Amino acid sequence: MRGKWRTGLVAAAILAIVAAGVGAQESPPARKAELAEGESGKVILPWDTFRELTKSEREVAKEPKLTIPWAEVQDILGIKVEGVAGAELELDWRQFKALLEWSIAQKKPKPEPVVLPADYMIASADYVGMLREEGAVFDLAMVIDVLKEQDWKRIPLLPATVALEKATLPAGCHLNVAEGNYELLTAGKGRMEVVLKFAAAVKEQAGAYQVGFNTMPSATTVLKLTVPSKQVTVDVAGAQAVLPLEAGASETVVGASLPSGAPVRITWERALEAVEKVPAKLYAETATLAAVGEGILTCREQVSLSVLHTGIRSVTLSLPDGVSVLEVTGQAVHDWRVADGILDVRFEHDMLGNTGLSLTYERAGVEAAAEVPVLRVPDAVREKGYIGIVALANVEISAPEHPGATSIDVRELPAEILRMTGQPVLLAFRYVGKELRIPLVVRKHEDVSVLLTIADSAVLTVMQTMDGRRITKAIYNVRNNRNQFIRLTLPKPEAGAGRAEVWSATVAGRSIRPALDEDGRVLIPLVRSSSAQAELASFPVELVYVEKQEGVAASGQMRVDLPRVDVPLTHLMVQLYLPAEGSYKKGILGGLSFEGPLRKVEEFSRISSAGPPPAEQVQADVQAQALQEQFTQRVEGEAVAAGVTPIRVQLPIRGQMFRFEKILVLDEPLWVAFSYSGWEKD
Repeated sequence: MRGKWRTGLVAAAILAIVAAGVGAQESPPARKAELAEGESGKVILPWDTFRELTKSEREVAKEPKLTIPWAEVQDILGIKVEGVAGAELELDWRQFKALLEWSIAQKKPKPEPVVLPADYMIASADYVGMLREEGAVFDLAMVIDVLKEQDWKRIPLLPATVALEKATLPAGCHLNVAEGNYELLTAGKGRMEVVLKFAAAVKEQAGAYQVGFNTMPSATTVLKLTVPSKQVTVDVAGAQAVLPLEAGASETVVGASLPSGAPVRITWERALEAVEKVPAKLYAETATLAAVGEGILTCREQVSLSVLHTGIRSVTLSLPDGVSVLEVTGQAVHDWRVADGILDVRFEHDMLGNTGLSLTYERAGVEAAAEVPVLRVPDAVREKGYIGIVALANVEISAPEHPGATSIDVRELPAEILRMTGQPVLLAFRYVGKELRIPLVVRKHEDVSVLLTIADSAVLTVMQTMDGRRITKAIYNVRNNRNQFIRLTLPKPEAGAGRAEVWSATVAGRSIRPALDEDGRVLIPLVRSSSAQAELASFPVELVYVEKQEGVAASGQMRVDLPRVDVPLTHLMVQLYLPAEGSYKKGILGGLSFEGPLRKVEEFSRISSAGPPPAEQVQADVQAQALQEQFTQRVEGEAVAAGVTPIRVQLPIRGQMFRFEKILVLDEPLWVAFSYSGWEKD
């Protein structure tokens, strides 16, 4: 049995091993094979494989034999053969090793397929062209690397807008026209060289010739262009470089490099003859503003330069004696320096055409006479300019003589001079040529003091009680330029009365701490008014003070003194509250008894020049209520501080109110006197 089945079992084992190599990643399913009684299984192998696996009988005879039960072979190889129970497989060591190595090799995983980045690549495209007026002819040499092995590839070479004359293609390749391009059809792989000859139409416009066509993307795109004529300028649009190459006696040759896929656009025309350089021609025009101040003359000058023929890298300007240059600015100005009466301005590059400079300079020591310094351009073929004179101090300026300059109306000055200043231009001149002198006669006059602070309006609310207490709230609508304080003279104490006590003070809505000067006046620090266009804006100054007089009788006469302010006051308005129980008439049938420099009115006047002050817009009873609350809080606070129970103090806010006003108050005594009766206390 062993000898009869040996060959069949070896063949079955080989068959099983080959089948097992198909699924290397998972165990193969059990297979069934039936052998009829008396038959041998058959497996056909190539002779080289069989010889490699079995070697020779002589070598096999020398090797030790291995006997493997068939049940174990089935488990190892994953096969199932019916009717061979108890069979064994006999192999020598060399055969067993060869079968084992072959089986392992079959079960190794196969490598993943390689994904190509592209089917092909155009490595280079070299264009060699002959440019003539009647047409242009090009030879194109392309090197193409075909990467894809299988299937046919379509490789575009040229646009179909050119006329193809000749094509040299690799073996097995074909030329086709599709989708607007000449294309190469190939089933091959590897490096291929293609040579094409084509013609392109030439257009002429204003003596310049043009030719153009599109290219296919390639790693390098190089052009070599020949024009059968000398003194020709060749331009290739989009080229990174266009360089002249060696040429014959009657032709022009250039080389150019283009970015990948960039279209070819070539223009050539007859070159202009080289013109010999000539010296630069310079024209200058100046606009100067001279401002006369306290002992100094400050100038601002705009210099407009026109450069012809040849660019200049620097320009020089002559400086009058005693002039100090402060600033030089302008287009492409790199640096400037002053030496030996010359201002040298250097540019960042050659300047050709129009450019400009802005100069600022001054001359000190200007007293009774001064000459207007104008910086001139000595290298200019022609120079002209305008000069404007303004005064920054209290001086009178005249120019009786001005050789080389013509006096003009201020309205004839160019706009750039008028934009340099907000002051009125007093004198204006125009000059043309080299000679220019404008001596100025400067007369200084004594300064006159002007008003720095003014109170446009004031509202005083005065409340008088029958027990002799008086509280006053004064609101001044102030415009201030440079004053540090406003000074208020409070009423002097009468017999039996104490000094007026200041309760609060605010400026522009902020609480401040007032002070007293050596004359006993109250100093209130001011802020500077903000500018509203050309006018100074006003702000409120508020002061609240209290007076107390002992032994006030039920009837008699009383004088109410008002605070004096050291600045002009345009419109003073007084609201005087007196107890409602009293009578304020002269005699039984007389009229009101009020006296003083203020005029009693029913309604306050309106002064349109200053506009209504903020305090004036507050109703009288609202102001009185505010004073009532302030007075009550102060009295109660003093009582609590003294350790006693405060008494609620009621001011007569529903008493009789009388209005008084005065137009234009100039630091003068202000008061209201009246007779009263009926102030009996309950």
